[in-house]
Amino acid sequence: AEYDLGDLSYTCGRRTDAVKLWAMWKYYGRSGLGSRVDQKVDELECFVKEVRKRRNTFALACRPWPFNVNFFYFPPRIREVLEQRGILRPVVEDVDDMSGGDDENSFIQIPDDIAKDLAEVSVALKLRLHEAGEMIIPYQPLSNQQADCFRLVVAGKKDLKESDICHILDTMEKYGADL
Repeated sequence: AEYDLGDLSYTCGRRTDAVKLWAMWKYYGRSGLGSRVDQKVDELECFVKEVRKRRNTFALACRPWPFNVNFFYFPPRIREVLEQRGILRPVVEDVDDMSGGDDENSFIQIPDDIAKDLAEVSVALKLRLHEAGEMIIPYQPLSNQQADCFRLVVAGKKDLKESDICHILDTMEKYGADL
């Protein structure tokens, strides 16, 4: 990243983030800032719930943490292999429980022979979504996974409605079906 100017920018960095937090606190007050945080937690829970509903197409890569959700998209050909090997789990009945379990073993572990292929799918899908002007959604590796996963950060002033969440996942399915 020889052209990454983030460290030189006024808008990036911990000090600037601290000033932004202080300004928000002054503007919204304690209760206003608290309600915004509560709203984002609710939006995160809604996204997690929708990912779990679509268990054969999407899966959580790790436990969600404020305010991030890391998840995998499985195109049909990879989904078929995961189902044949018994890696995809049955539907979680209690989709209101965000943790999905108490430890990292409760989340899907992608086998190494599939991880490289899934990482290529993540890159290709991200590029397709970007080039089509649909969305910019980052992918990243996690320390406990070989495959790259997508990362949604629930932040900002805009509300993330259930219809927005469905649009995100539906669009990913549409553009990734043939990968």
